[in-house]
Amino acid sequence: MPKYFKVKFITSLILFSIVPFFAGAQTVGQSVVFNIDSFYDLQNRQELSAVLIKSSDQLYFYADKEWWNNLSYSKRQDLEFIFSGLEEEFAVRIYPELTSVFGSEPKPGVDGSEKTTVLMHPMISEAGGYFNTGDAYSRYQYPRSNERNMVYLNSEYVDNSQAKVFLAHEFMHLITLNQKDLLRGVSEEIWLNEVRSEYTATLLGYNDVYQGSNLQRRVNNFLSNPLVSLVEWTNKKEDYGVINLFTHYLVDHYGVEILVDSLKSDFVGIRSINHALEKNNYEEDFLQVFNDWLITLLVNDCTLGERYCYLNRHLENFRITPSIYYLPQMETVMS
Repeated sequence: MPKYFKVKFITSLILFSIVPFFAGAQTVGQSVVFNIDSFYDLQNRQELSAVLIKSSDQLYFYADKEWWNNLSYSKRQDLEFIFSGLEEEFAVRIYPELTSVFGSEPKPGVDGSEKTTVLMHPMISEAGGYFNTGDAYSRYQYPRSNERNMVYLNSEYVDNSQAKVFLAHEFMHLITLNQKDLLRGVSEEIWLNEVRSEYTATLLGYNDVYQGSNLQRRVNNFLSNPLVSLVEWTNKKEDYGVINLFTHYLVDHYGVEILVDSLKSDFVGIRSINHALEKNNYEEDFLQVFNDWLITLLVNDCTLGERYCYLNRHLENFRITPSIYYLPQMETVMS
């Protein structure tokens, strides 16, 4: 099922002194009203009441109260077990691995807490989750802020094997927010923000088994429409396909350090990639990498040159078929 994710960037802030808001202790069973994105909510709501289902050292799991109360008792028990598994996965793998590679999320958050809130509510079927930059700021700066480190997951998929992929993806956006917006005062271009979040599934080993993986889904997204721009983001599933295929080529040949160093720079977008390539002593720039990748999409054959193939074992046989148009008594055009 196609799912896509959205990052909302807040580009203007009220420039005056503020008093931080600090949330009190949160206990299981407590209800909180959250602002949500009506575009993704299944009922187009702008806010909802949610109940705290589980709390760990690092996470709060909130569920839309209306959705949660309509579940059977046995279903709730099943989901509480699943949430416990996600908590453990986050603590053991997602958090330590992502922060050790890319750096930390805002710590503490604007609420003074070091915990991340996960809010689950019914969304449109195409969405696995989303992230709202505004939540990291006070309501003085962004009136609809929930004033906490926060990610949103589609309740339809929380019992799906991809739930950990969605959680890692959205948490990476929180790391990017801290490393770019808060620490360096710049906002990453959306396509490159998504590049790093998309690669987390491979970095964490979630794509090791290809069948049913996020990588397989993104390959299918790409093949359904490969004629989309890499850098002109339209928030369609095809966008995720193209950035995923490009990112795997980039990391195959130049290492994950390119993603890390581009994140920890004062530049954004293509300039940050060029900065990272230069920092790691590569002669190629972004344009050269991009052109080599385009050739790889067609040939994917290491015998033609080490630049012209994927090194990821799941992509070693991947290639696209060019469109060939035979025109009577005219030239044949291949695109």
